[in-house]
Amino acid sequence: MQAAGRLFLCARCRAQVLICGRCDRGQRYCTAECSRTMRRASVRDAGRRYQRTRRGRHLHAARARRYRARNKIVTHQGSPAPAVDDVVPPASIAVAGGQPERLEGPAATATSRSSRCGRCCSRLPPFVRLDFVRRRRPSLDPPD
Repeated sequence: MQAAGRLFLCARCRAQVLICGRCDRGQRYCTAECSRTMRRASVRDAGRRYQRTRRGRHLHAARARRYRARNKIVTHQGSPAPAVDDVVPPASIAVAGGQPERLEGPAATATSRSSRCGRCCSRLPPFVRLDFVRRRRPSLDPPD
């Protein structure tokens, strides 16, 4: 019997993802890009929370004093100037004629109901799980 797949929503972009049991490692994100984006946001938020603490404020002030002592600029660099000759990709242009946009990537595979894994493209059985497989832990108590 083939292992059932799992259908889930990406925790970042909310795209539906269908994944087979062999590839399922408890993923929460549809692609590596969504994972990297959320990781960067998580690290940034942790830094902000830390700098709101007394210890974080003091260590940040000490680091800024050391930078000033070495005649370095303490603030962040500004944003790069936008390129004048950039071309807008066709996917980002709004559809004028009222035609629905075509989905691409993981969202397209899940919404078209093609029962294939989003990672390895293997065929999946018609039924999928909506949650993780829960494994029972053996009890430590001896049976009566």
